Amino acid sequence: MSNSERSSQEIIISDLAQRLGLTFKGDGTRVVSGVSSFESASKQHLCFLQSSKYVQKMKSSGCQVVIVPLDFDGDSSNKTLIYASNPHLSFVQSIDVLLPLKINSASNNIHPSAFIAATANIGSRVKIGANCVIDEHVTLSDDVSIGAGCIVDKGSTLGAGTQLFSGVVIRHDVQIGSDVIIQSGAVIGSDGFGLVYDQGRWINIPQLGRVIIGDKVEIGANTTIDRGALDDTVIEDGVKLDNLIQVAHNVRIGENTAIAACVGIAGSAIIGKSCQISGACTILGHLEITDNVTVTAMSMVTKSIKESGIYSSGTPLMENRLWHRNNVRYKSLDDMSKKLSELNAKMRKYD
Repeated sequence: MSNSERSSQEIIISDLAQRLGLTFKGDGTRVVSGVSSFESASKQHLCFLQSSKYVQKMKSSGCQVVIVPLDFDGDSSNKTLIYASNPHLSFVQSIDVLLPLKINSASNNIHPSAFIAATANIGSRVKIGANCVIDEHVTLSDDVSIGAGCIVDKGSTLGAGTQLFSGVVIRHDVQIGSDVIIQSGAVIGSDGFGLVYDQGRWINIPQLGRVIIGDKVEIGANTTIDRGALDDTVIEDGVKLDNLIQVAHNVRIGENTAIAACVGIAGSAIIGKSCQISGACTILGHLEITDNVTVTAMSMVTKSIKESGIYSSGTPLMENRLWHRNNVRYKSLDDMSKKLSELNAKMRKYD
């Protein structure tokens, strides 16, 4: 949900710590009513300390309450400290306590300019914004929220609590689970890039599959997910996709995998569970990445990854003059390798 759909409430620290199942040190009667970074915090803001390198920022911050690691024993400048094994996670959990989501009204909230087909099935407490199109045989389950200018084509299904921000396009026969968040500009179920070459021209291959999206998936702004050619494109439960990602036809992404911005995934690639794909990576088609793999930024995956671990490629940034010098040397690597092999062969004669 967006921040505009949350309401602020005050809570004393002793109660907050109890609700989070955490212990605290300091004045438990202090009151907080919001969250903030150290830089912009005021007295009633809650902050968190993830690393010791931010201790000085904590000391100089206006906040009076900080969630800190269990082993923190430094000077807190008279702040109240809440101890957590994962301060960032506890900070996120505290947002739902301090800024709870507003509860939808019992009735639907549908803008008069929205077009809803007669055969559409609309659940309870559904919100549909201005200039939306809800096509034939679409199903919107309870508590679905659709921002202005969205299009949901015929036969598609949105599960309970799913939210589309403004300008999202859901093509035909797409199946979306519950509590999914899709940011503005995303296109789900567009035709895949399927072509066959015939006598000097390209012929489009009909894309007959669907897109199937599980529960609690998040899809970033301007991300596109293509429908399958024959089988379905599948995004499993808990997947998190950043902005500007291209997911091609017949791709499968395993549950709880997170993919950062500007990643391109070619057709029929299979990515396992709990993977982390960093920004600007390229994943070629028809390969498999096993579970629990991390791929660092700007890497190109050209073959299957069969063992869990961290994988990297690409060239880190360097001074331009040095980069040009190294680029010349790259071109000589083959000759250098041959000369090194010849030298090794000569050395072995004298062993």
